[in-house]
Amino acid sequence: MWRYRVWVVLVAVAATTVGAWWIDRLALKVQVNSYLFSYGFWASSLPVCVLLGALIALTGRAALSSFLSLALMACLCLINAEKIKYLALPLTAFDGYLLKHPDWNTVVLFAHYINAAWLLLGFVLLVAGAVLLWRIERPLLIGRVLVRLGCLAVVLGVGAYLLFGDMGRRAYSEELLGISPASPFLTQFRAGVLGTLLHETDYMGQALDEPIDGRAVKQLKLRLNLPSSDAATFAGIPPDVVVIQSESFFNPDVLEEVPDTTPWLPSLHQATAVGVSGLMTVPTFGGGTLRTEFEVLTGIPLAAYPRMQFPYLQISRDTLPGLPHAFDDAGYRTVAIHGNSGEFWNRRYAFRSLGFSTFVTTHEFKPTGFKDGLFLSDHSMTEEIIAQLQQEQRPTFVFAISIEAHGPYKGAPVNDEAARMAIAMPAGLSRVGRDEFSRYAYHIAAADREFGRLWSYLEHRGRPYVLVFYGDHLPGFEKVYRELRFRNGQPAESQRVPWVAVSNVPGHGSTRNMYAWMLPQTVLELAHVKAPAYFSFAAAAGREAMGEADGADNSQLLDGLYSAARMQLDDAFDDDVDPKVRHAL
Repeated sequence: MWRYRVWVVLVAVAATTVGAWWIDRLALKVQVNSYLFSYGFWASSLPVCVLLGALIALTGRAALSSFLSLALMACLCLINAEKIKYLALPLTAFDGYLLKHPDWNTVVLFAHYINAAWLLLGFVLLVAGAVLLWRIERPLLIGRVLVRLGCLAVVLGVGAYLLFGDMGRRAYSEELLGISPASPFLTQFRAGVLGTLLHETDYMGQALDEPIDGRAVKQLKLRLNLPSSDAATFAGIPPDVVVIQSESFFNPDVLEEVPDTTPWLPSLHQATAVGVSGLMTVPTFGGGTLRTEFEVLTGIPLAAYPRMQFPYLQISRDTLPGLPHAFDDAGYRTVAIHGNSGEFWNRRYAFRSLGFSTFVTTHEFKPTGFKDGLFLSDHSMTEEIIAQLQQEQRPTFVFAISIEAHGPYKGAPVNDEAARMAIAMPAGLSRVGRDEFSRYAYHIAAADREFGRLWSYLEHRGRPYVLVFYGDHLPGFEKVYRELRFRNGQPAESQRVPWVAVSNVPGHGSTRNMYAWMLPQTVLELAHVKAPAYFSFAAAAGREAMGEADGADNSQLLDGLYSAARMQLDDAFDDDVDPKVRHAL
C-alpha cells in the first residue's frame, strides 16, 4: 500500500513539475522543452513541489493537488503574459509591492485589463475540475489527521529552509540561474518565472543599498566645471509654474503610417513652434507612471538604483529633496493634482515627503468633474488647475498628473463617438488595431485641447507664467506596435516622449532633448528660480552623456552621476570641491 502511495506521489511530482515548466514556456511564447531539466527547471520545480506536497497533505489527494498546483501556475503565468503584452516587461518580485499597499482604486484600474467573461469561465472550470477530482480520486490517506498535519509541517519546514535564507540565496544565486541583469526576458527564459521571482525576493529590501563613489563625483564636478550657484535674479512678479504630466502622451506621427497629427494635436504643434521643446527619454514603457514622475520631481535617475521598480513604495523617508522643496524655498505654494486616489502608488505619503503643501485627489475635485472613458477627464483636471491658481495671490507651483488617456484602449467607452470617428486612421491597421488606436487618439486629442485651453487662460490672466507639458511614457498598446513601424526603426520601448514649455517670461527658447531627470533644472531655469546645486550638476552631466558614445569616458561619467544621485537622495550632495582634492585629482 505504501509503495502505491509513493508511486502516485512521484508520478504527481513529475507530471506537475514538467507541466508547470510547459505552462511557463507557453506564457513566454517559446518552445515548451526549452531549458527542460536545466538548473533553472529544477530551481523552478522546487517551489512547485513544496506547493504540491502541502496540498497533498491537506487534501490527501495527489491528482487534485496536481490540478490545483497547475491552475495556480497558469494564473501566475497568465499575469506574466499580460504584463509582457502591455508593458514589454515580465513579472518581477517587485510587483509584490502593489500587494503591500492595497487600494480599491488600484484594483479598479487593473480590473479594466481583465476579461470578466474569461475570468468567470476559468473559475467555473477550476471549481468543476476540483469537485470532480475530489469525488472520483481515491484518497492516499483516509483520516489520519495527525499524520497529514505532520507531513504538512515537514513539507513547509523543508520548503522554507530550501527556498529562503542562506540556502535559498545560494540556490537562487545569479551565477547558478544565469541571471542577465540587462535582459529580464533572457533571465526568465533561463530561470523560469518562479526561479526569477525567488532570486529577486532576496534583493527586494536592498534597493537603496548602492555604493557611493565620492572620488568619481569629485572628478565629474571638475570635468563639468560648473559655475558657482548664485541665486537667480528676476525683476517683477514671480511666475506661476504649471507642469502637466500627461498620461501615455506621445505624438503618433513618429509612426510611419500615421498622417499629419496637426488637426488633432494643434496645441502641441503650436507650442513646439513658439516655445522650448524636445524629446525626453523616460525610464518606463506602457505603464509605471511613477517612475517618470519620480525622476522629474527629484532629478534622480532611477538607473542609479537598478533594483528600484516603484520608488514611492520602496523609499520611506520623511523628506525627499526635489522640485517642490525648491519652489517652497522660493516662497511658492506647492500643489499636486491627480484624478485618482492619493493612495495609488503611495502618492499621498510620497508627495508630503517631496514638499507638496496641497494634494488634490479625485475626492477633492469639483462636483462638476466627470469621466471621459474609464477615468476622470483632462477637462476636469484643467478646471481644478485653474481653481487652484485662483486661490492665492502668491506664486503657485502646480504639478498635475492626468489619467484620462490611461489604458486599456480596446473597446473602452468615449463620451463623443463622433469625435473619435473623425480622427484619420493610419493605413495598415487591423480592425482591432484601428479600434485601439482611435480610442487612444481621442483621449490624447482631449489632452492636447486642454493643454491649449490652459495655455490660453494663462496668456489672458495677466500674470507671468511657465507652462510645461510632457508625456510620462508611450501607451501600452496590444496591437498597434505589432502592425505599425516607427520611422526611426527602433522598437516601441526605445522611443522617447515629447515635452514642451511655453511662457510669457523672458526665457531661453531652443530645442532640448533630455532625460526625464534633467527636466527639473529646466523648469527652475525657465521660472528664474534658484536651482539646487544637484539639479545643475545632473543637467550638465546629462547633456554631456547624451553627446558621448558608449565607452570608458561615458562609463566614468555615469559612475559619477549615479553616485551623486545617491548622495542627493541622502540629502548629502555638496557642490563644492575641496581645493586640496582639486589639486590631487
